[in-house]
Amino acid sequence: MTFRSVGLTARNDKKAAFKLIMKLLSYLREKELDIVLDPGIGPHIDAEAATSPLEDWNVDFIITVGGDGTILRTCIQIPKPEPPILAINMGERGFLAEVAPECALKALKRCLNGTFIVETCKKLAVSVGNRQVPDALNEVFISAGAPVKLLYANLWKDGARILDVQADGVLVASPTGSTGYSLAAGGPVLDPETDVFVITPVCPLTPFPPIVFPESSILTVEIEKPNSPLVVVDGYYKETLQDPSQQEVVITRSRNTTSFIRFRKEFYGRLKSRLLYPKER
Repeated sequence: MTFRSVGLTARNDKKAAFKLIMKLLSYLREKELDIVLDPGIGPHIDAEAATSPLEDWNVDFIITVGGDGTILRTCIQIPKPEPPILAINMGERGFLAEVAPECALKALKRCLNGTFIVETCKKLAVSVGNRQVPDALNEVFISAGAPVKLLYANLWKDGARILDVQADGVLVASPTGSTGYSLAAGGPVLDPETDVFVITPVCPLTPFPPIVFPESSILTVEIEKPNSPLVVVDGYYKETLQDPSQQEVVITRSRNTTSFIRFRKEFYGRLKSRLLYPKER
């Protein structure tokens, strides 16, 4: 795999992220790659690289400098199919990001030399009524849209009604997303090699354990009330459902994926050091 063009994006609230972007830009120019910057970081750095909205990017790979939020925002916005991502960790936990900031330049050199592996992560396709909304790398969250207000919904699997829900909300998470909000809500960690996804309730009023489904399932959340529920994809895309005829969310396995540039397989190492025992980092 040869890279000739690259897109760079970063969290825009840390000066250290901008300094690191400048260092990476200098090396990329030496290697004569075509470079495009996220307009959100362009004003914060002294660079002459072109800026372009993420929705218009057509690059061979992407560098993100930030945490999981930066990665998720990027994945929602960039065109499909997605180019691979080299994720440099400048987040609180940064579970999805493998590379520490002090190793960023070394990782970039290895990346351009082709000495890396690609980790492919499955995504969830989400539709509201008859409309597709952005795919989820992590999870889809459906709630009443207001604090201390219950969501009343019916769950259907492959056309068969299976459960009634009375809860603050429900999460449907991919294996990647099982280590995020779903885990915090009491859901299981899914091994990334499993072909499943999980639905996890958030503060259920009635007994409702997390349930793991085959990825071939068609899961439908039929919302009874309130009239204006909220759908959130990966914490970034948010939509309040106003149309009474569109109160149904359907989740399936997406044909799209997200790919990460990795240098070793260490899912359980990251799980231990960043989520289970973060003080040991």
